[in-house]
Amino acid sequence: MIYGVLLNIPEKHATKYEDLIRKIIGEGIARGDILSFCEARYKGDIAFVMLARSRRAAERVYEYLKEHPIYVKIIEIEGKGD
Repeated sequence: MIYGVLLNIPEKHATKYEDLIRKIIGEGIARGDILSFCEARYKGDIAFVMLARSRRAAERVYEYLKEHPIYVKIIEIEGKGD
């Protein structure tokens, strides 16, 4: 099972928190918690999608992110093998 961390920085907080969020993501990659991430922008909002190596890793990243005025959610991604 793979876990994802979804987050959205609203437009009014984007300039203030974008660099901080990037730093947290970079630290998560360095620890090995985050396997990959991508980002998107839409009408001033910034969204990040991260894949985490385990539920515990996703929760660790979530704990760092939830302290800020952004929207964060952990999801489980199930797949079927061939």
